Amino acid sequence: MTKSITYDMIVVGAGISGLSLAYRIAKTGKSVLLVEAMDRIGGCLHTHYQHDHDFWVEMGAHTFYASYTNLIGLLQQSGMEPEIVARQKVGMKVFTDKVEKIFSRVSKWELLIAAPNFFFSKREGKTVKEYFGKIVGKKNYKKVFNRMFSAVIVQKADEFSAEFFLKRRNTKSKHHPKSFILKKGMQSFIQTLTKESNLEVLINQEVVAIEKEEGFRVKTKSGGVFHGKDIAFAASSAVNSKLLVSIHPQLSERLKEFPIQNIISRGFTIARKKIAIGPVSFIIPLQGPCFAMVTRDVMTDGDTRGFVFHFVDQQISKEEQEAFMANMLQIKLADLGTTVEARHSLPLLALGHKERIKDIKSMAEECGIYLTGNYFNGLSLEDCVERSNDEYERYLKNTK
Repeated sequence: MTKSITYDMIVVGAGISGLSLAYRIAKTGKSVLLVEAMDRIGGCLHTHYQHDHDFWVEMGAHTFYASYTNLIGLLQQSGMEPEIVARQKVGMKVFTDKVEKIFSRVSKWELLIAAPNFFFSKREGKTVKEYFGKIVGKKNYKKVFNRMFSAVIVQKADEFSAEFFLKRRNTKSKHHPKSFILKKGMQSFIQTLTKESNLEVLINQEVVAIEKEEGFRVKTKSGGVFHGKDIAFAASSAVNSKLLVSIHPQLSERLKEFPIQNIISRGFTIARKKIAIGPVSFIIPLQGPCFAMVTRDVMTDGDTRGFVFHFVDQQISKEEQEAFMANMLQIKLADLGTTVEARHSLPLLALGHKERIKDIKSMAEECGIYLTGNYFNGLSLEDCVERSNDEYERYLKNTK
């Protein structure tokens, strides 16, 4: 597969970072090629649709917030704003040997004693464990909060930089629900972005080499060769590191510094009458290989409920995962039916992240490429879109 034309921009990686950057550049009239190694686009935005039914569950990211103003702007620009639906208010639970109230295992006395530290502690230079251990109490952190925080970022939170965890945002839309979803799932947003007329999307095209000549020459594993005046890397830090070896070895090495957590998400749908546990948004296990269980209860369906469990990849077998799922939900193993799975990878943003990213940005500009992803501003969808918007503005400035 060889394209003789030269695109204005080639974007490698079709997660939310790559899609948002490609979409915005294409909207200016530039020709954009978006190349994705997987057989689907969207990255952590991954909606599973039940066959012959409108019911869906989110296998990855599952919520937008009013503070996500960059992402809301993208929803508005793409015409998706009418699809916004406020999340129904249902609570969270924890799981030990049974499902319990969210703070059932928290020592209120220790929390009360530690709480004043919130006003005097600074996040800078501290890990999540160091910073929040002082605020909630070390025993509370070890027993409960480290699991809660790990559920938020779907990886062990202890060594994560506190500066980039549950970031405080100064922006908030007053015209949108505090937290919301989309009527037809997050995949509907992804599909809408790809319909931009100047954007061409290719899946199952793993990029294996980049050559810098008059512009950039991109080669794929299947034999495709594509030419672009400019190039943006929006894959994982590990993939980008491999592709940049020949262009900027120092940048390639810097990108290797992000430890990666591989996650396997397993979901299923079930008839509402078959499950006794009441509506809940999340259940967080306080031990074991499961980071969190997320539900579709925030958008009620009269007949069906949906559940997705996020596990540490390759730690236990599929059969053990399904046994864990059935046990948590107090249902028969046979009631799970056929489960579906998705795989995702997330970077750990460790101490020194600001300095690391400063170097990465400088080197990217030095060699004339664009870089975006969830390893810049943070892991959230908003962080990804914000970084892509920054690179979009830099691209506009460079191509005037």
